Amino acid sequence: MRLGTIGSGKIVKEMLRAIEPIEEVTCVAAYSRKQETADALAGEFQIPKTYTSLEEFFADEDMDAVYIASPNKLHTEQALQALASKKHVICEKPFTPTADDARKLKEAAKQNNVFVFEAVPTLFLPNFLELSNHIERLGPIRLIQCNYSQYSSRYDQLKAGEVTNIFDPAFAGGALADINVYNLHFVLRLFGKPSEVVYKANLFENGVDTSGIALLSYPGFQASCVGAKDTTGENFVSIQGEKGYMYIKPGANGAKNVKITIDGKTKDISVKQDRARLAYEFIHFHRIISQNEEKTFEGLIDHTITVAEVLEDARSQVGL
Repeated sequence: MRLGTIGSGKIVKEMLRAIEPIEEVTCVAAYSRKQETADALAGEFQIPKTYTSLEEFFADEDMDAVYIASPNKLHTEQALQALASKKHVICEKPFTPTADDARKLKEAAKQNNVFVFEAVPTLFLPNFLELSNHIERLGPIRLIQCNYSQYSSRYDQLKAGEVTNIFDPAFAGGALADINVYNLHFVLRLFGKPSEVVYKANLFENGVDTSGIALLSYPGFQASCVGAKDTTGENFVSIQGEKGYMYIKPGANGAKNVKITIDGKTKDISVKQDRARLAYEFIHFHRIISQNEEKTFEGLIDHTITVAEVLEDARSQVGL
């Protein structure tokens, strides 16, 4: 997979470091609005080509996939351009501002015989895949608790009067879309779409949610998803059933340690995760593309659309 990147922020650099040991994945081009930014990224990661024109970037025939890490509002437009150029797309979370946009990307991918993926590392971590095999041991599920809270330096900027994209409602920012989305992916991938969604949030004066709780109702059980960028907390997932419970740390975004307790006896069921957190998703994306796994793609994109539906529902409840 010969990759081109859009964006130059922290997540792009984390991704580029993660794929360095993966022989099958190579970054061949970088796009940025500013030449100096593109040059700096290319120099740090030995990327051979840089672009400041999206049209020229998408026309690059050496590139067969595009990684999009631009502001949330731009995801749909840039992904559609990439798909029309017959490039596979790996788009950072949140995938699109609306569920309709997510459906458009699925259809565009099919029309152009390429794949489009949401970059959510949780779904591909070895421990997440392992713990999914043990859910039935817990008996009927009754309660799920998720907390992902990470104080953001950009929250300080927001309080000082500087609105960055991540806290700008016009750019589809906010705690739900940026951080609580990991919890939603975790729960929905395991249990499917909830029957009801209720979102209560702490809103800043510009209307953006800086923290909040999403309550997901399922037949027979409830799941609470807490996400905060204005506080820190203990990040974890707890899944409670009638026969036992599972505890995952440091939560939905890491899943480094998984313990299961049945009849008062606790066992560590963690498996080895010796690669960078973002590496596993790119290994999976490469395999799906190279082996043309259409069924796997369908399952992933339909899950992404379901998460987009829940996000849109929740955001609308607080006026976002």
